[in-house]
Parts: sequence; structure tokens; C-alpha cells
Amino acid sequence: MIAPLSISHDLSAPVGYRKMEDRDIYLLFSRVAGDKAGNNESAREVFSALVKSTLRYRDHLLKSRGIVVTVEDVRSALDWLVPTLRTGRLPKTDNNVRLDLMKLWLDELRMIGYPSLNH
Repeated sequence: MIAPLSISHDLSAPVGYRKMEDRDIYLLFSRVAGDKAGNNESAREVFSALVKSTLRYRDHLLKSRGIVVTVEDVRSALDWLVPTLRTGRLPKTDNNVRLDLMKLWLDELRMIGYPSLNH
């Protein structure tokens, strides 16, 4: 059973968004991966790498620049990930937090040997 999400409001976050907590990240990735990730070792490896890199990125941005990564930032980057993997083209956006997060995921996938990224 997944624990309920805690909602932490941060005054520096945009109105309507909330700070991304560890459980929020796990829940978002769990929804994207679905039940199949729990039954497949390679899917669990990908899931784990993306979650860990997201947590590191969130903590780095907050500590180094005072930027809060929101739930919406991660959702948007997740929405871009599959089309980017399919086309090889990055989305056009001015939101560097979201774009850099997605680039970080692409690097993580490359490091663990995601097939289409190593050609």
C-alpha cells in the first residue's frame, strides 16, 4: 500500500504547485511504470535510476540555487520523456528545470544501457 502524499507548501514555489517530496516522486514513477515494473528486473532498474537521479537533482537545485522542483515539473518532464526517446528531439521549452531534468534522465538511461540511446 502506498502511503498518502504529504503536501508541503513552499513560499518560493509557484502558487498552485507544491514541493516535490520523495514519496511524490516514487508515486509518479509508479503510475508511469504501472504494475509491469514490479515484475520485471530491467524495468525496476530503470525506475530506480530515474527516481534516484530525480531526488539528487531536486536536492541539488534547492541547495545550490534555492529552486524548488515541483510535482508539475516532474510530470511535465515525464510527459516529454517517451516522445523524446521515440524521436530523438528535445521539446522546445523555456523551462530549464524541466528540460534539464529530462536530459538528466536521458543520461541515466544511456548509462544503464537503454538500447536506442547507445547507437
